[in-house]
Amino acid sequence: MTTRTVTPPASRPLGTVLVALAIATVPGACHEDPPPGMDGDGTGQTTQSSVDSSGTGEPVERCDPGEQRCRGQGFIETCDLTGLSWSMEPCDLNEQCVACDENDDTCTVDRCIGPCDVEAELPSSAGCSFIANRALHVAPENPDGLIVANPNEDLTATVQLYQVPEGSRTEEPVDDPVVLAPLESTVFPLDTDFVLGTSSFFRTGGVFRVESDVPVVAYLHGPLAVGSGNDSSLLLPETTAGQTYVAITYAPHAEGFNGDGEPSWFEVVALEDFTTITWTPPVNTAGTGINIGFVEAGTTSPPLPMNRFDTARIAASEIDMKDPDLRDLSGTVIRSDKPIMVWSGNRCSRVPIREMPETGNCDPLQELVIPLAYWGERYVAAASPRRQEERHYWRVFSGATDVTVTTEPQVLTEDACTNTGTRDGVWDGSGCLLPSRGSYLELSVAQGTHFFVQGDGPGNQPGVIMPVQYLQSSRREGEPVTEATIYGDPAMSQSVPVEQFLKRYVFSTAVGYPLNFVQVIRERGGPAVYLDNGVVSESIPEDEFVPVNATYEVANHPITEGTYIIESGVPFGIVQMGWTTNEPNETCYDPVNPNPKEPLVCFSSYAYPGGMKSEQIYIP
Repeated sequence: MTTRTVTPPASRPLGTVLVALAIATVPGACHEDPPPGMDGDGTGQTTQSSVDSSGTGEPVERCDPGEQRCRGQGFIETCDLTGLSWSMEPCDLNEQCVACDENDDTCTVDRCIGPCDVEAELPSSAGCSFIANRALHVAPENPDGLIVANPNEDLTATVQLYQVPEGSRTEEPVDDPVVLAPLESTVFPLDTDFVLGTSSFFRTGGVFRVESDVPVVAYLHGPLAVGSGNDSSLLLPETTAGQTYVAITYAPHAEGFNGDGEPSWFEVVALEDFTTITWTPPVNTAGTGINIGFVEAGTTSPPLPMNRFDTARIAASEIDMKDPDLRDLSGTVIRSDKPIMVWSGNRCSRVPIREMPETGNCDPLQELVIPLAYWGERYVAAASPRRQEERHYWRVFSGATDVTVTTEPQVLTEDACTNTGTRDGVWDGSGCLLPSRGSYLELSVAQGTHFFVQGDGPGNQPGVIMPVQYLQSSRREGEPVTEATIYGDPAMSQSVPVEQFLKRYVFSTAVGYPLNFVQVIRERGGPAVYLDNGVVSESIPEDEFVPVNATYEVANHPITEGTYIIESGVPFGIVQMGWTTNEPNETCYDPVNPNPKEPLVCFSSYAYPGGMKSEQIYIP
């Protein structure tokens, strides 16, 4: 079921992935030397005696049964049940034995650890276990695509896809494991267990999980094939899951796809049994008539119990909300007593929603929501690469109470601050005060406008925010020509705070898009940023960088389809995106016209952050 994009490693001095860097600080698990007590040919004794003899000849206990200790870097010893001897075993491949530091109160026992153990301690967007859920979009008959790439330069990755059948909580492997060479990627088609319906929904099972023996990176494309309706998201490993989220979505295009453009939605996947969630939406949310009830805007839902691999989809309700443009779950606050994963999006959105005629082009939007704990206070809002004369549309969400948002250069206006539809901000002439968690401002800026955005809380309180960019819909007849594009369609992308930038990323483009870009955000005049496709390594041209403010600059660099390494001497940020042209495409799929007589012109885009650290910045 897998197809591969093979990218062999190149011979050049590269850094290692964040996790690999952490591993490199301790010598590797080398099994070439014989363990203590063994001959050079490995034929010596494997059990070490740990007893003395008393004057009467009786053995004296020397260890506590079950106690463990390192024996060199590649072996672990365990005290046997009698307490009289130690049994020695080698650590597994890619593992090494790490002894407890007497000053580390959190360490209780020496143990063999591998790359995945280090990943859990130094979280980033690279990890060893990812959850994937088929999201709500307009082409459920088309498989979604889970792209997994091995970012390690020296280690192979053995990757296994699991499926949890609907109605079950037991994982089943899908085909055989896939072995990825360093810098190789693979695509897993996800063609079953689409979350049916267009309203709130609860089910057990139906999710996918991918597991690797070394850290990998993963992206979800829904659907995988280029068509009239796609979007994508960066996946984060299970170890980064949070307990507090703010839904990132948009208004639905109710008339889109023959009236099937709704709803605005979010989905929760439980990672542990006996999990309880609640949500506080800015608009009414629909119930299922069973375990999910109708929730009125501004109120908190009753607790909803969930177990591992349960999915709860919450959709906006049309009750008491006749204007479909306002049925937008953006800003819903989701809380849980245990770690969860949250997706949010829209079945079909047109960007912008309020300034267009009743009919127009729309696309599904989806993002795996970044937990509130990883939000920051400083961001670079980098405009997407040029698509004719389109404007750039942004929302800036607040993660706390009374957060004041300012920009440099100044792009905010009173209207952007106070005309959000559900929770208006307060304009003070230079900044916008967002009164509560989940409040947001909405603005658009002219083609090519980058800006720096900062959040400040009252006093010493945190001012965490989340800027989200929405790519504009392609133009239809009757819409303005001077601020429009005929390439691609909407897509939605969260931003990464500058505090969560990395020095090195490995990313893969979507499949089948003729135009792809990597957007690079760095400090002005910073070290060169090198891009490597496995064959050629070259720096991003300096003349591609344009200033944002006095501190940061942005480059939009075109790339071809494939897997890439990008790195520099200091942390920087990346966004990866792509879209179609206005030319007929043999592979284009349109759910409204699934059997065209001639090739169709696809209008589709995708966008997502290319990776991030996942260090907790904020305690929600």
